[in-house]
Amino acid sequence: MVTRLKDNLSYIEYIRKKVKDKFPEWKEFSVAFEGQPNNNFQINYTGKIEGYYESVFKLSFTKDRGLLELRLSYQNNPVFFGHLISNGIIENIPSQNKKWPLGLCVELIDYYIEFLELFFRKKEIL
Repeated sequence: MVTRLKDNLSYIEYIRKKVKDKFPEWKEFSVAFEGQPNNNFQINYTGKIEGYYESVFKLSFTKDRGLLELRLSYQNNPVFFGHLISNGIIENIPSQNKKWPLGLCVELIDYYIEFLELFFRKKEIL
């Protein structure tokens, strides 16, 4: 079973809390949720990983038609996670629909944050 929240603002607040807990130095630079087509939302952050990279990362959580995507860019170039992230979702959230593994839920947000933590620990990732 996956945990669903009541509305987009609740998801945005949940994302804010998780990012602040794990990446407290990162700054939110934009958010959009009211009046968005298809009940979508997007929240964006920018920040550095101290001791690893000199340039700034941009992080985006985007809900589009009920699916939640994670986007990351470094030096204005997208970082491609490939199957690393999608295979992990199916393994770590077994109750998530395998046809739609990016379905918006609390567990997916938690997974994305944990994935980013592990991703940033590897110095040779980029």
